[in-house]
Amino acid sequence: MKSEVSAELKRKSIHVIPGFLAYPVIIWIGRLAGVIISAFFLLLYTLNEISLRKGLNIKVPIAYDTYKIMARPEERQGRYFTGTIYFWLLTLITIILLEPRRAVAAIMISSLGDAAAAITGKAIDGPRWPFNKRKTLSGSLAMLATSISSCLIVGLQLPTSLLASLTATAIEASTRTSVLDELTVPLALLLILLFSP
Repeated sequence: MKSEVSAELKRKSIHVIPGFLAYPVIIWIGRLAGVIISAFFLLLYTLNEISLRKGLNIKVPIAYDTYKIMARPEERQGRYFTGTIYFWLLTLITIILLEPRRAVAAIMISSLGDAAAAITGKAIDGPRWPFNKRKTLSGSLAMLATSISSCLIVGLQLPTSLLASLTATAIEASTRTSVLDELTVPLALLLILLFSP
């Protein structure tokens, strides 16, 4: 296995956790639990970001540990981990604003779909998109399949599932940096699932 594939598997093993836990937490336990958990992680990662950027060397529990595992070389060099703040902020807003099944679908796409794109893109280095040479067709197809499956598993209608999945995949493929796709993809999903029938 290529070293970059194993590194991506390690990173994404953490990234997929919210996607797998979204359904049992939000649907079975309740929306309030999802709000509390998201707010908790948003706080931890915000404190971690402050520590990193200010050079405080405070090891915020959980957040610093995941930073050590998940941070890309440019994040380590620049001492930032902003993508996690985007992810948890938008997860919190998504749970508050969307009906529970739509919220779960959005979180699963942002978490599982993104992971599928990253891992497949590294493992199968096929054709790259002409508008973004960092992203591969194989990665986008993996994200699309994972996203549609996620939507259908939680019970969304097929037209809504296709709209959300195609939009998220297109935006992920177009976004230039991995930090920004933690903002662009969840935000697009929030808007699509908030305003679509």
